[in-house]
Amino acid sequence: MPYLNAPAESIQRAFDIADGDLPEAAILVGQWVERPYFERVRAIWPGAHEAGSHNLVIEEQGRRIWIGVVLGGAMAAMLAHAAAVLGAKAIIQIGSYGGLADGCLVGDVLVPSLIVGRDGVSRQLSRNRPIDPNVVLSDLVRDEIRARLDAATVRSGTLLTTTTIAHERDSDIARWRRQGYAGVEMECAVTAATAAHFGIPSAGAFVLMDNLAVGHTVFMTSEEDRRRISMAKDAILRGSVAAAVRAIG
Repeated sequence: MPYLNAPAESIQRAFDIADGDLPEAAILVGQWVERPYFERVRAIWPGAHEAGSHNLVIEEQGRRIWIGVVLGGAMAAMLAHAAAVLGAKAIIQIGSYGGLADGCLVGDVLVPSLIVGRDGVSRQLSRNRPIDPNVVLSDLVRDEIRARLDAATVRSGTLLTTTTIAHERDSDIARWRRQGYAGVEMECAVTAATAAHFGIPSAGAFVLMDNLAVGHTVFMTSEEDRRRISMAKDAILRGSVAAAVRAIG
């Protein structure tokens, strides 16, 4: 049987998920390393524990929520698929992005209003069409993040998902700017397309790490940049969990 059509019990067994750890919602985090991020999660939710590979399960207001670390489309697809099949009623992708628009500062947050996939995974599921995040869930995410940050730092716009950030060229950046994208990252279109395939609402929230529109790269990050990034990452994690709890009721 193809993986895409595998029943829930097969997915649960393959991911080694206990019955008590099945998700009611999932937060996927685009992150380079897993252990330090999970330490951050455990500092906020001391009862967090592992649920299969690359996942912690937390309880917030009596709801079970997965927090999974992914890097790139393949990992995002696997965890979003598992979460959807195993019961998640909302899936939120968070992480970081490279800015492509003028006027944005390191540490600003983008809650995408439209997602365009230029990676192989999302294009297969979305049939190469842009993906609309769920409006209600996106509004909840935006509201919860704004409650934790200066509202002026939370923006909307079209987010581009690409296969890797390692191979972009000046010509790519110029073309993306002409096409009006607010920013670029590696997982959101995959997570959103997978969620849409299974009829699950999805949304996203991303912290600006550098702004390619003005020539600012991660190699120029200042101490003030790091402070703003850290505050924003905390806000999108806590805010996304709070939004997921509100979404599933």
